[in-house]
Amino acid sequence: MRIIFILLLLPFITKAQINRSASELAHENIKDYISTKIFKNRMYKPVSYGELKPDKEINSNVLWVLDHRFEVAESQTTSDKEPVVEQKLYRFIFYLDKKMKVARAENIKF
Repeated sequence: MRIIFILLLLPFITKAQINRSASELAHENIKDYISTKIFKNRMYKPVSYGELKPDKEINSNVLWVLDHRFEVAESQTTSDKEPVVEQKLYRFIFYLDKKMKVARAENIKF
């Protein structure tokens, strides 16, 4: 009886693990993309990752979409020449290909 129950649950457990691994890979690739292409040499702090969703575009290499909110530290110089570090909140939509690499990104204004 237990073996039948385990065999029935196995496909669901396997699919959940694959989805989790894909999401983790997407998060890593997005972090790399942000810190090397968009905001070079700035402190990046993830705030929230949305759900990894399939994209519905036709004739595109984009297969996945992920909504991501994050903070980036930006330093500004004041009149008394002391640098002030300010955290700015950003929201981007990332479009990913079949290898979970960022194909393009769009900044969404709050």
